[in-house]
Amino acid sequence: METIKFFNDGCKVKYRSEEVVLLPKEFHLFQFLYEHPSRIFTRDELLDAVWPMEAPTDRTVDDHIYRVRKKLATLSSVVSIDTIRGKGYVLRLKTEHDDSPLLSDLEVSSNMKMLFHKYHLYGQGDALKLLEENQAVFGFKLDLQSQLYLNFMKGNFWWFVNSLDIPFWEKCYYFLHIYSYIETDKKKCLDYFTKALASKEMPEFHRLELRLLNRVSLMLYTNQLDEAAKLLCQSKKEIQENQLEGFLPLILLTELYLALLQNDSVIITEKMRDMEITLEKYPYSRETASFYVVKGIQALSQGKQDEAKRYFDQGFKLFREAKYIPGLLISLNTILFFLKEFQINSSLYPEYQKQLKTYDEKYRFADLKPKIGSQLDYYLK
Repeated sequence: METIKFFNDGCKVKYRSEEVVLLPKEFHLFQFLYEHPSRIFTRDELLDAVWPMEAPTDRTVDDHIYRVRKKLATLSSVVSIDTIRGKGYVLRLKTEHDDSPLLSDLEVSSNMKMLFHKYHLYGQGDALKLLEENQAVFGFKLDLQSQLYLNFMKGNFWWFVNSLDIPFWEKCYYFLHIYSYIETDKKKCLDYFTKALASKEMPEFHRLELRLLNRVSLMLYTNQLDEAAKLLCQSKKEIQENQLEGFLPLILLTELYLALLQNDSVIITEKMRDMEITLEKYPYSRETASFYVVKGIQALSQGKQDEAKRYFDQGFKLFREAKYIPGLLISLNTILFFLKEFQINSSLYPEYQKQLKTYDEKYRFADLKPKIGSQLDYYLK
């Protein structure tokens, strides 16, 4: 059964396409009862829970229950608040049977998957969220890979650790990336990526991206530039031969990072032009945001720090609009890396270091790192 969603901003509750706006105390009363279904609460217990610093009368609870029931009439098939004579009130969740014929319609399923893919490519984070929240309404169910991606995209990194029912190899690709945002020793990260690539258990579609793109990026972080150049050449040839067009913007971005590290102005100019042309054909949000970051790094290399910050801010803005948390973490790591490489004494370094630390605290990276590391050590031997 789908859950009712609570939005503190505006005191709104939503279920599928239904939205109900409550007053603050009505909202908190309903949320409290909803979080404790099937449990009977006396009036005094509800007064303590919802009005802890006030001194209302018993009648206050009755009045609020009456109003909440009235406003939630459209959700009566999902939830009810019942009076238990002589005891108090209890919220009951009702079981639904969502046997929509659309769930078995292969055309609907295929079209929704295509829509999901397009929203992903073009950075439509709000649209992806709506699809996720309204699967039953639209008559489809997200497959496991879509669920994995959505949680990764939103920064629900602990979900991967806590989802014990999902096999490690389905989560391995995401574990590798999350760990690479946290671990400062990029050689260790590269070692994990290499071991995962060598494993027969790695799903083939993830192996392809690891082989063509991800490992090369980590080689740049570890200053293995010659080896990275060779692999880039091989990857680009394979991408073109197999017409893996979705990989083209990403491979061009990696080529740009390499050219910036090599300080090759001719190649930088050439690749910048190629990237602009490519984004006209494939205007993907994530890649466009990353290109702003690359432009900022180029400006840094030219000593134009104010210009660099403007580009960085544009990239961050796009990542936030797309609700793509990994993009923000990758970009902050990349900017800090290049500031060190260029040996630039700038106020930008502590500023972006502070931003990264904010994410560190928000997502509890210090606790998350050993959790993921222990699984990588166990499976990637």
